[in-house]
Amino acid sequence: MDLVTARPSLKVLLSAFLLFVGLGYVFGLVNIYNNVGFSYTGVVVHERGDESEEVPVEFALAKLVHNHHTHLFSLSMLFFLVGGIFSFTRIPEKAKMFFIAAPFVGMFLDFSSFWLLVLQSALFAWGAVVFGAFMAFSFFLLIGRPLYEMWILPLWIRKWGTAIPWFLR
Repeated sequence: MDLVTARPSLKVLLSAFLLFVGLGYVFGLVNIYNNVGFSYTGVVVHERGDESEEVPVEFALAKLVHNHHTHLFSLSMLFFLVGGIFSFTRIPEKAKMFFIAAPFVGMFLDFSSFWLLVLQSALFAWGAVVFGAFMAFSFFLLIGRPLYEMWILPLWIRKWGTAIPWFLR
């Protein structure tokens, strides 16, 4: 299957799915912003409490287990489905492997940072910020390329044929 030449009904189905999971992820990012503000201090206070009222480790660990068990299942399924669609793009196979693995790697590093933040040092909050951003960025790349190949690339091919730059094919 090729996304450029896919049936219109399949393009509509895949596009609707990609757009709505992308919107859902944006709402997740807004929720994170509302809770921690995308900041080192916000992450530390949210997970460990501030200096005056530090959260006991047992409570912090229970909170991590509660949050991560649902997020590991749901994000893994989401990345699997979006990665499956991305695997039908026209980019080279090695690049596909990298881009499909990227959100999973980002999720592992992001979640590991939270555990290390609670168990070791508040400095690991930087990892949560950086790797969470990496996970989100790589996820949106997995959404963007199939949408590009389904709707924009056919227009370019119709207008310019094979005279399209290699990075846009």
